[in-house]
Amino acid sequence: MWLARRLRELIGPLRGQRLCVAYSGGADSTALLAALATLRARHRLGLRALHVNHHLQPAAGAMARSARGRARQLGVPCQVIDAPVRLVRGESPEAAARAVRYGALRARLRAGEWLVLAQHQDDQVESLLLQLLRGAGVAGLAASPARAGVLLRPLLPMPRAQLLAYLRRRSLGWSEDPSNADDRYARNFLRLRVIPLLRERWPSLGVTLGRSAALAAEAQQLLAARADALLVDAVDGEALRVSVLRRFEAAERRNVLRRWLQLQGIPMPDQRRLLEVAGPMLRARHDAQPYIRWPGALVRRRGDRLHAFREGAAAGGPGERSGSII
Repeated sequence: MWLARRLRELIGPLRGQRLCVAYSGGADSTALLAALATLRARHRLGLRALHVNHHLQPAAGAMARSARGRARQLGVPCQVIDAPVRLVRGESPEAAARAVRYGALRARLRAGEWLVLAQHQDDQVESLLLQLLRGAGVAGLAASPARAGVLLRPLLPMPRAQLLAYLRRRSLGWSEDPSNADDRYARNFLRLRVIPLLRERWPSLGVTLGRSAALAAEAQQLLAARADALLVDAVDGEALRVSVLRRFEAAERRNVLRRWLQLQGIPMPDQRRLLEVAGPMLRARHDAQPYIRWPGALVRRRGDRLHAFREGAAAGGPGERSGSII
């Protein structure tokens, strides 16, 4: 079976592996869960599902019940996680929900388990185009690797049409998220209106953009390795030493800062704010204590130490406005 071969490429021998599927109840994750259920006995897989309910729409409760029931039909236990989303001013609702969802899933993951996501070739096309339109760099273009830590995306080479055909062959139903039809959301606009036009002209769009994403991921690995080597001298506990950062070339300094924020789970800043951190903040007077804020994060300098915090976790203080003070 194709999925078994793909999983072996990512994690090696399957026997005894423990898989936890992020299960929305939609077509993609239902196809993934059903296919894994067919492999379970043959490879003695541990298999369960997690459904995250953000309570963002009236149908959320019904979708959670439907997901749990459909998983039960497949013989897979499914736990529903209540994870409401609290928006920070200026933050995208889609990005906020994604961050909460990944955090909730990781928190429920058991030792030795893989978290398996149903993202497929069409999802990768949408993500890559969104990142390009946002002016993302290599890290953004490589944001959905097939394997990242305990996360697995085995369906990335698979077009969504093949997943739907699989569901029809097995007479399996799924739930449709009503918000997927709302093209006010950027991803839906691309999926519903832009990508169909691009496919008319470039039918192999999914394959070629997937190749670009893979090349970006390869380049990002090299950038991360370089940043890790430089961080050895720059890291001081949870902070960075400003005097060390100042010795790096500008591009190296920005690469190190991105990697440092990533390793701490801090949301990435836009390019303007990253340039402020890498430039004026590091050049400020020793006693100035400047800070820079963006949705979900705050970076503050205290003397020769640079500290980063998730929004609301520490530092800030009452009355500080969104933005930056240098």
